[in-house]
Amino acid sequence: MAGIVSRSVWSLLIAIALLYPCESSFSAEAGPLVISVPKGFEGPTRDDENGGVTIAWIERQPVPGGGTLLQVSAIDVGTSLDGITRAQRVEGASHYLLEFVRGVGHSLENFEFGEFEQVSLAGLPAARVHWTASNSGQPAVGIIYCVLVGHFVVSLQTRDTGTEITPAMYSAMSAIEGVRVR
Repeated sequence: MAGIVSRSVWSLLIAIALLYPCESSFSAEAGPLVISVPKGFEGPTRDDENGGVTIAWIERQPVPGGGTLLQVSAIDVGTSLDGITRAQRVEGASHYLLEFVRGVGHSLENFEFGEFEQVSLAGLPAARVHWTASNSGQPAVGIIYCVLVGHFVVSLQTRDTGTEITPAMYSAMSAIEGVRVR
């Protein structure tokens, strides 16, 4: 499948991300997590629906309609996550990540995603995936993460136009990978 990114490529991407300054302009609570929003990202916009919350920030680009998205969505699933093992958290993060990926892909054309990777967010097992697509004829690229925190299933993502991960996306990825539990 196109869009598959190997572990060595991810390591290189993260190393490059560390070269970009990621000064925080502020920290924000997003569901059960706190995220340090990178400088240049405006917002937040907030949507509370059906026991969940979605909070988003945009770094505007000079291109009309262009901008890098940083978004956190948290859904309260109640006590169903109480007492699950670390292995079940890994499995659950991958399961819910697939649901989030399907939701993103639904509104895009030529949507393809790579292999799921196991990562850690806020010291908890998580999953992430890289995707590519087109939106109204424009290429688009994104990274989606999923982690289970307390009673919440949390999706964190960044996306932008183009075919490559942008410097603003690297800043957003650093912020996502630096989240902490409230």
